[in-house]
Amino acid sequence: MKLYEYEGKLLFKKVGIRVPKGVVTKEPIKWDGKAVVKAQLLEGARGKRGLVKVTDDVYSTILEMRAQGIGTFLVEEFIPHTREIYLSTMMDRESGNPMIVASPFGGINIEESKEVRTFKIPLDRRVMRFDVEAVEKYLGVRGLETVLRGLLDLVLTYDAELAEINPLAVTEEGLLALDSKVILDDNALYRHEDIISELGRKEESDSYVELDGDIGIIGNGAGLTMATMDLVKIMGGSPANFLDVGGGADAEKIAKSILRVGNNSKVKKIVVNIFGGITRCDDVARGIIEAYKQIGKPIFVRLTGTNEEEGKRILQTYGIKTYEDAISAIGDALRM
Repeated sequence: MKLYEYEGKLLFKKVGIRVPKGVVTKEPIKWDGKAVVKAQLLEGARGKRGLVKVTDDVYSTILEMRAQGIGTFLVEEFIPHTREIYLSTMMDRESGNPMIVASPFGGINIEESKEVRTFKIPLDRRVMRFDVEAVEKYLGVRGLETVLRGLLDLVLTYDAELAEINPLAVTEEGLLALDSKVILDDNALYRHEDIISELGRKEESDSYVELDGDIGIIGNGAGLTMATMDLVKIMGGSPANFLDVGGGADAEKIAKSILRVGNNSKVKKIVVNIFGGITRCDDVARGIIEAYKQIGKPIFVRLTGTNEEEGKRILQTYGIKTYEDAISAIGDALRM
């Protein structure tokens, strides 16, 4: 189960890793002084997409991000710092022991860095003995033991498949985790019901997965959405994402989903494949129109089910073509 950044930081605090002071909000708020506003999404590259912003006007910044379909925000104090480094822990599949992955460089371009080293730990789980000094020497940073023990604790005690800090800020007051990426093992969640409850999660996961293509994919139901992606690939296209809006999606959820996909700069056009059972086709249409007015990208809609005719009428009023089957919708999208 992927955790949102603010959820990962709640676990960081439990294991002794310092994080900036902040609040989670769904509404615009007032904030004195400089702050960092971060969209809470279960995906990477937020900084490159303008979804992490340093600002003196938190209220307006949240309003801007809400217009892109973002629903939850983490607002944190701005932390001046001299360096950024990268640290993460995960299990080494070969040895069955944890390993530390470290880089003296952190931030949004870490994937491009060649300065990344792995420390495999022959761990005595009773005492958690490992060579802190070797990691500190490589990174050129002192005082890492608490952070490293905390990250290892997340893997060993909380069954994290990955516990990552990028970046870890080096400040005059010490080390602070400016970001978090934590993935918990789904098969071990039953051992951590207290944590799931504290996070306010119902073992549900965000259904958005970003890919490398240029055709946005939205469907209702994981099977239907996957089938739509497969058809795009078979017919010669490249999906930009997977997004299942689930059953009973109303106009607001549809609009937010369209905005979320459409605001990805890689997406050139969007295919929407909806089978309206609990979901009403007229609600879907209203949501599509609301988002279409803002993004202006071509949308190809296969729509069938409850209130189908009304939904199609609404879409056609705004010049959005509807289709009887997904193959026809995808075919037109590819030919455009």
